[in-house]
Parts: sequence; C-alpha cells; structure tokens
Amino acid sequence: MKEFTIYQDDSGNWIAASDKIPGFVAKGKTEQEAVEKIKNAFRIYYPCGDCEDKN
Repeated sequence: MKEFTIYQDDSGNWIAASDKIPGFVAKGKTEQEAVEKIKNAFRIYYPCGDCEDKN
C-alpha cells in the first residue's frame, strides 16, 4: 500500500502525498527527506508492514 506522489510546492518544499489516504502527507526540504518521512509515517500507521486497508 505504500503508494504516494512526490511534488515540489511553490515555496520549494518537497511533498509526498498518499494516493490512497486523503490528507496523509509528509514535507521535506529535499525530495529524499519527504520520501523518508512518508515511508516512516506508513510504518507507524501500518506497524505490521504489509497490512492493507480492508475498506
């Protein structure tokens, strides 16, 4: 379920946004930082690793 979109906003920050969970985003000064943050957020949100949303 670790599907997300990466983009740079108007102020130069990098945003990683989940494609499946509205409002689930991470921001970083670099693209790599944003990716690391959203991957960490997924690990916290889905602590079992491969859990999938049953809805």
